[in-house]
Amino acid sequence: MNNEEKYQFDLNGYVHVKGVLDAQAVAKCLAAADRMEERVASTIDEEPHFVGHFGIRLHYDQQLGTCSYKIGHSGGLQYVVDDFLNADPVFDVFVNHAPTMAYVRELTMGPVRINSSELRYRHRGNFTATHMGGPIDARNEYRFVGARMLDADSRVTWRDFEMLNVRVLYALHDLPEENGPLCVVPGSHKANFPSPYDVDPRQEPGMVVLPMKAGDALFFTENLRHGGFPNVLEKVRKTVHLCFAPAWVASQSPAHWNGLVHVTDAAWSRYDEGQRALLPPPSSWREHGFNPEMSDSVLQTVQRLQQEVANLTEVNAQLNARLSLWKAMLGPLRPLIRRLTG
Repeated sequence: MNNEEKYQFDLNGYVHVKGVLDAQAVAKCLAAADRMEERVASTIDEEPHFVGHFGIRLHYDQQLGTCSYKIGHSGGLQYVVDDFLNADPVFDVFVNHAPTMAYVRELTMGPVRINSSELRYRHRGNFTATHMGGPIDARNEYRFVGARMLDADSRVTWRDFEMLNVRVLYALHDLPEENGPLCVVPGSHKANFPSPYDVDPRQEPGMVVLPMKAGDALFFTENLRHGGFPNVLEKVRKTVHLCFAPAWVASQSPAHWNGLVHVTDAAWSRYDEGQRALLPPPSSWREHGFNPEMSDSVLQTVQRLQQEVANLTEVNAQLNARLSLWKAMLGPLRPLIRRLTG
């Protein structure tokens, strides 16, 4: 980051970097997103499903290794494809993308991991509810440190930023204001009070719309108040969203909240050492309790059994408490009982 970008990022909470992805990469990724679009729309209501954070119902596509859900505001639909990196080797370009990582490593301290990856399709009439800004979630803390530190080789270096979540939004095609680009309230990442305004981005004073060109990227602190401006065109808006954070910061994706992202065996086999350093191995999501292959019926059975175990544990605790009480009551009478029973 040059000095102008650092100043703008610290002042506004974001920086718009043009041409981060080259034209060839953009074309390939957009074509892959186009290929997935019909499949996502036609299968999103099918089994298997599981319930993620916020009560969001997600469809697991075992073939693609993705979790998809739909949301809507003002009648317009949005499809969100979580863990889309698994779906097509074309998307491998986003994993350890050198120009992206140059900015990410300026903004947050390593070792860094991808803790969320989404491909979003926003249809006509849809807007993304405005969220964040101010002291809402400590996991998205924005920090300017401006301090000398020792690097991995014990050399003194200067560090400007130390953030817990850096979000990167890539435009897969031109995004004029009418197509519903990202909108932000500049400076809200430093607010001391939560926003008193509604979630409709059109209703908040100070909201700024950020049009983009294909291949551009927006780097912003997750603590910045942001949302998606309404898409008033028939053209579906297609964007890629990645979230980078220190390796110890858990995901805030509905699919694996406070856990790790889902990486398939096929995707892992494609990645080189540098790419693998940014993602957990395939077994990690299983170890942390995320199993998208469970259907609703299986999940309900598991939840029922867990509740039964909890109930039995409570009953056992009550019986132990009663037994202890009886032992305490009978304690002083034991000598008399022994004499009477001879």
